[in-house]
Amino acid sequence: MTKLRLPREIPPGTAAIGMLAILVTLSGCAAVDNLAYGRSSATYSDAQEFAQADGGAPGWLPADARQIEKVSSTRADDTASVVFVSDEGVSGCEDVDRVSAPTMEVESGPDVYAIDRVAVCGDWAVAESDGTYYAWTPAQEAEEP
Repeated sequence: MTKLRLPREIPPGTAAIGMLAILVTLSGCAAVDNLAYGRSSATYSDAQEFAQADGGAPGWLPADARQIEKVSSTRADDTASVVFVSDEGVSGCEDVDRVSAPTMEVESGPDVYAIDRVAVCGDWAVAESDGTYYAWTPAQEAEEP
């Protein structure tokens, strides 16, 4: 019986090639998300960081918003979802029955199907559960007379 013999020395650069393979695999997840699912996501610590990175924030986003996660469509400019935590909540919005749900899912968001009422803020619908808000556009609620 012949035993498999491993070389006593590892060729130079083997570790670097291994690390490169790991990095490509990990960073490839975002590329796959973008290409295969037509979505991009970003997280922000607070409303100020969100506004700076996104070129402004919606007027209804409270100043104390934190733990913000945004998922946007890479195929349609007006399709996005935002999940955030706030003690203040949204203001200047109309309370209506929920008739739609987010097109772009944010896994950390509350279950919108368990929520009956939403706030309509411009083109956005905003649902709230225990201080966590889930906003999405387009929202059918915003289109109704």
